[in-house]
Amino acid sequence: MKKLAIIILLGLNLLVLPSAWAQDEVVIDRITQSQAEDLNITIPDNVPAGHHTVTIEVSDAKGVVTNKIIAFCKDEVGVVHWDDKCPHLTAKSPASMKPIPAGDGSGKPYDPLSDSKTTQGLQLAAFAALAALTSVKRNEKQDSQDDSEEESLQSVATGKLALLKTEPGRGDISQSWNNRFTELTDIAMINIAHWFNRFSPLLTRTAQDGNTIRAVIGSWSSLLLPLGAILGFVAAFDTGAKALPPSWSIVAAIMAVSIFDAFAGLVAGSVFFILTFITGGITNRPEFLTEIGLIVLFFAPALLASSFRPFRRLIRSTDDLWERITDYALGALLSFWVITKMVAAMNGLARLKLPITIHGSQLAWVSAGLIIIRLAMEDLVARNYPVRLKSLFVEVKTPSYRQKIGSVSFKIFTFFIMAAPFVGSLLNLILGTILFAIPQITALSLEDHLPKKKIYLPKGVFKTVVMIFVMALISNAIESTFSSPASFLKWSFVVMALPGFLFHYLDVIADDPDTQWKSSTNGRKIYRLSGVAIFILMVFVVKGVDLAGWIR
Repeated sequence: MKKLAIIILLGLNLLVLPSAWAQDEVVIDRITQSQAEDLNITIPDNVPAGHHTVTIEVSDAKGVVTNKIIAFCKDEVGVVHWDDKCPHLTAKSPASMKPIPAGDGSGKPYDPLSDSKTTQGLQLAAFAALAALTSVKRNEKQDSQDDSEEESLQSVATGKLALLKTEPGRGDISQSWNNRFTELTDIAMINIAHWFNRFSPLLTRTAQDGNTIRAVIGSWSSLLLPLGAILGFVAAFDTGAKALPPSWSIVAAIMAVSIFDAFAGLVAGSVFFILTFITGGITNRPEFLTEIGLIVLFFAPALLASSFRPFRRLIRSTDDLWERITDYALGALLSFWVITKMVAAMNGLARLKLPITIHGSQLAWVSAGLIIIRLAMEDLVARNYPVRLKSLFVEVKTPSYRQKIGSVSFKIFTFFIMAAPFVGSLLNLILGTILFAIPQITALSLEDHLPKKKIYLPKGVFKTVVMIFVMALISNAIESTFSSPASFLKWSFVVMALPGFLFHYLDVIADDPDTQWKSSTNGRKIYRLSGVAIFILMVFVVKGVDLAGWIR
């Protein structure tokens, strides 16, 4: 055994894992009983049965100080097992987990800085998605009647549900929606949307997400809300009211409900959060972040998909039909990509290896498949139930300046606390947050009168691909200059914020591009072929291919 000299015993870390901006940490899977005695580690008698960790500060023969996380378990008769194997343990502690398949390492402490590949991929994907979702939409800056401001929660941006036509359709004159309580439930949801409209465009959009299914089956659609509440109870029961993700099948069920009515998903997430909170399941920062991540995962899939591509599109020509096919393809692909990243981030938020992360692909497939069904439903309903949709529609009110300031402040704060586990340094976290915050602040009013220049910039998914390529290229170029993966990840967070910062201000001063070339015969061919190429590149991105590595 390598000789170690104990400098300071930091104490038990039973509930709170190390801070996100603590020193670099090295995880020790297990130690022997004799080694524990040599290190003079004593576990107090009042420590409950369950799986725990202890953190110590040690130095090697060269005097290099590092933090060591040691996992152990205590069985029901009070015996401490330093191999972290208690096969007959049934009691749960705040850090314990449900029985899990052997060999996946779930329930063990997890440090994002020790998993450089995953953390780098999450940082890259997050900044690329944020740049795409928060790019300046000039049509929305004109305060026209057809466009309204959007609000985002970290990476959750809301796409509008446009009204395409107003003349009655076949569904409007049918009896499919004309049920006994339809008028009552319609009025209730409209009133809820108006109430949310007073302070949150995001909640207003969420409350109206179910209008599509509400237009078709009337009051029967209101059953999705109690179903969401029931699933929230089931999720809390499945985790023992702890701040842990429920089984992936329960998460998939909640996501399935929320894709057709995001408000029902929000109800499920709220019930789960409230039950966990009142039973004492949220006691520290990682547990709080885990709950926030789960709430977003529960209700956001449909909102995210509609922000990338419109849910409703009026098809009047072959060009419109091509765009609609693109909506289906990219809506499903981008949903798959975002959900896989959101699930992969759960380990870092919880500071634990969670069972749900091995099911990220399954959840992403469920989301992508249901998004395609949702798009098909939108096409049918927009054509056949336009009057019903109009009767349920509540226009999102343009936020006041005070509301905009509050929204920006909340986004910056959320970005800060959600990014913290993946950075590992307070200085780098602040620098990266500043680069994210400045464009958010200047977009409030300072950018409205800037001069325009003829600059041709990538848009949409092409912009996302370019952002990922540029960030990966820069990241690969600077990686060799750092002495350790952890140090690289800290500064990578700052460096990856720079392209989005630059693209934002280039987008602000870029004049509206001339798109008439897409209507010519040759232009149409170029546009469609390039669209297919971009889609293929995005498939490679989703599969985790290093695009920047192609030019090495």
